[in-house]
Amino acid sequence: MGRIISSVTVLLLGFVTSKAFDIKITPDYNVPAQIGDKLELTCSTTGCESPSFSWRTQMDNPLGGSVTNVGSSSILTMDPVGIENEHEYLCSACCGSQKEERSIRVDVYSFPSDPVIEISTPLNVGEKANITCMVPKVYPSERLTMQLKKDGSVLSMKEFFGEGSTVTTETKSLPLTFIPTFEDIGKAITCVAELPIDEMEFEPKKRQTSQRLSVNFPPQNTTELISPSDNVDEGENITIMSTTYSNSPPQTVPQKIHPSNTTILSSQNDTSTVSKNDTGIHHETGNNNETRNNTDGIEITVVEMVKETDFVIPVIVVLSCLSTVATPALAILVYRSRKAKINGSYSPVNAPKPNV
Repeated sequence: MGRIISSVTVLLLGFVTSKAFDIKITPDYNVPAQIGDKLELTCSTTGCESPSFSWRTQMDNPLGGSVTNVGSSSILTMDPVGIENEHEYLCSACCGSQKEERSIRVDVYSFPSDPVIEISTPLNVGEKANITCMVPKVYPSERLTMQLKKDGSVLSMKEFFGEGSTVTTETKSLPLTFIPTFEDIGKAITCVAELPIDEMEFEPKKRQTSQRLSVNFPPQNTTELISPSDNVDEGENITIMSTTYSNSPPQTVPQKIHPSNTTILSSQNDTSTVSKNDTGIHHETGNNNETRNNTDGIEITVVEMVKETDFVIPVIVVLSCLSTVATPALAILVYRSRKAKINGSYSPVNAPKPNV
């Protein structure tokens, strides 16, 4: 009877021990892994002090990683994760004559960075331009969708499912050709990229990038004001003030227009000194490097300075010359007059002419 009890006890102990041996893999569920990242799968046992482990893939493909056994655990490390790691992995653990297995699925993807917007430069109002949105290193690229928006309105979109599956990461792009207008200045262009794989849990599945449009336009409504007026005297200073608006900032060049040639006026701080040759039409041209010029004209009339003849000096000279002759003659005339007075008569007509 005692032998029977002992045998039953041993059997019970063995049964309890065998049921206590178990195995599990963490993470518990299917694992999404981004290409280029590091992934560790841990296979661990309970109820066995010294289990032996082995790893394999479905259809015995290469593991694509390294295995480290530590006590009752075995770790499969994939660093970095590659497309070749997209498999179902099976961990086997043996404890004496007992063997347990667990499997886990690794699904790989690649969506590492935000989209990149490339804009053909420069953007000019009224001229055809290109905008391209690019998403680098995408996998699986056939699941990608892209949109280009301007201030929230969809300009273009594309789904890539029709291009078929690939076994590598790819850079996908969405181009757009458009003609900028004045209304586009300062507006935001946004590229939205999504990788909506419902069967995989990862974040983010949506990425986007925005960029403000810098649109060049030619100098606009260039207007001129002239001070003191457009009718000036030769040698007078005039100031021509011009106003123009453009992107990029304009430069203004004063010019005098002539049927045969165009002369660039020399000026300092918008002030010029005019001569009689400056009569005519003057243009103030606003220009920048990216776009066409804008010109406004103003007509200036210059009154020639008339030099008055100076009569003062010649009169003085004549009078000086006459005084040298007149003084002796006058003295003689006075002498004769006094003498005639003494003699009783004197006639200037009959008086003898003086010797000069």
